[in-house]
Amino acid sequence: MNSLVKVTLAEQAHQELRSRIVSGRLRGGERLLPNELAADLGISPTPIKEACLKLEADGLVVNSSRRGMVVRDFSIEDVEELYAARMLIEKGAVEVAFDAGQLNDTLHAKLLESLEKHRAFSKGTSLDDLSQALFYDRSFHSLLVGAANIPVISGSHERILDQTHTVFVSILGDYSRSVDEHQNIADAVGAKSKAQIVDALWRHLERSRQNTLRQIRLLKQNGG
Repeated sequence: MNSLVKVTLAEQAHQELRSRIVSGRLRGGERLLPNELAADLGISPTPIKEACLKLEADGLVVNSSRRGMVVRDFSIEDVEELYAARMLIEKGAVEVAFDAGQLNDTLHAKLLESLEKHRAFSKGTSLDDLSQALFYDRSFHSLLVGAANIPVISGSHERILDQTHTVFVSILGDYSRSVDEHQNIADAVGAKSKAQIVDALWRHLERSRQNTLRQIRLLKQNGG
């Protein structure tokens, strides 16, 4: 029974800390101190340490020999790698899903629902608004990749999205244009055109890659 309770607490701590990192409440370079976090969450340090190890496996935390567990600060090379992975995974997944008949009217409706919520939050200017907009951004892309029905791919993609969006909240750029690009993808799904879907998705990811790299370079130049 104790083992089950400990696993549950570690998972709860993992989910809470993951949420804080992805939403920008814990920033790149911040130390994760088990005793302080344990007091904050009202649990012992042991599940916090287990949660940090899982966050390290998620690519959200790094283990520094001098500072212990630290929220990952993504480099330009990291961002390039994340986008290369996303472009390969998402393009391949939508092609598989289309050929399997999974980019259907039901999925189209779910994409539109996610898109409308994304649109509403993208008009805000606060970190909370950005975090919510990015939640629905993730939802949109996860729906597309999930339609391929390959769980190991979806799991890897989910971790990559968490890392990408941790970069987004660190640079606080303007992501409102993504809504229109998501609309183009959804319209292509509605039109049932494989070529249009792949083209709209690729254009969106390439523009996002260029925009993110431009902003992260500016941040690094300014000492951020």
